[in-house]
Amino acid sequence: MVSLVVLCCGIVLIYKSFFLCADYLNNLTCRLYASSLIDEKIGDISESFAEWPAKDLNLGDNTVTLAINHKPVTFTYKINLAPLPDVNSVWQCDVNLYWANGPRNMHAERSAYMIR
Repeated sequence: MVSLVVLCCGIVLIYKSFFLCADYLNNLTCRLYASSLIDEKIGDISESFAEWPAKDLNLGDNTVTLAINHKPVTFTYKINLAPLPDVNSVWQCDVNLYWANGPRNMHAERSAYMIR
């Protein structure tokens, strides 16, 4: 009887750690996608910024939906592009990315500087 209780407790702990590891893996996968999306968005803005004001500044779509681990995840961008007040011809681009990972709201952010 005691060995059965010990065995059941061990199995419960193994299952609990499995689901915890799966949650961490899902979180890490979303963060890797978010990092890649932010880098891609900053590159697109930099290319568009080089041709601006001759062409309209294109900040792209505000949302992207990707299938991650067979589940749709919607990433939402918030972009701020403004000149630095103390430095002429240098602009700061802040890219924030938000998404829901289960019950948690996650975000990642990155800044870049562009010379005009």
